[in-house]
Amino acid sequence: MRLATASAVDHDESVACVSMKKALHELIVETRAAARPSRVRGPELKLDAHVRKMSRVTAISRSKGDVYVKELLRYLDSFGMDRTASQREFHTAFLSATLPHIYGSAEFERNRTRILREHNLQKPRHEVLVVTPRRWGKTTSVAMFVAALVLSTADMWVSIFSTGQRASSSLLEAIYKMVCATPNGSQRVLRRNQEQLYLNGDGPDDTRRVYSYPSSVQGVPPTLMRITTSAYTVSAPALRSIVCRRLSS
Repeated sequence: MRLATASAVDHDESVACVSMKKALHELIVETRAAARPSRVRGPELKLDAHVRKMSRVTAISRSKGDVYVKELLRYLDSFGMDRTASQREFHTAFLSATLPHIYGSAEFERNRTRILREHNLQKPRHEVLVVTPRRWGKTTSVAMFVAALVLSTADMWVSIFSTGQRASSSLLEAIYKMVCATPNGSQRVLRRNQEQLYLNGDGPDDTRRVYSYPSSVQGVPPTLMRITTSAYTVSAPALRSIVCRRLSS
């Protein structure tokens, strides 16, 4: 009787051991399956590849020009001045006229559709005409925008034509003060006189330049200002003409 009882106990223990081993094996298999990356087949695989491709295209389409524009907008709010609604409107118009030069001709043409859509433009704008009463903030707006433009954009070259020597010198002085109002701005100044302001860029070959020249304008309303992005001097009468270009474009 004792022998039969011992045999029954041994049999039960063997069955329990086998069941435990089987359960442990199933658990190991499930754990390995969960840790193994799943393989996507068929349409799901094509969709996943398309998503990865579009992600790469989106990353490539964001260019240096996008960085320059973002930095320019940041600088406009870093001069310690609260821009008026009119000045913000001026700067938006100035930016739309300088986009081809901020991006560079080749980069702008590659991303033309996206850039115009992001800035709510149907086509590139090459000139901006501002007409306001006196003391409306036009000169300050120009100084702020030019300072932000040369601080943010590599190889930028800006030429400004004013009605006389005093007007051109005072405008360049205002631009210089805007530059110095930014962190380490004064340390970026390479050369400065009554007509020139050179700034150090991000590398030894990146020199940003601002020229402010006197000119003679006759018979023009005193509240007229014009900005153009042509690489040549404008001949149309204006109180102040601004010519922008990038040396690398």
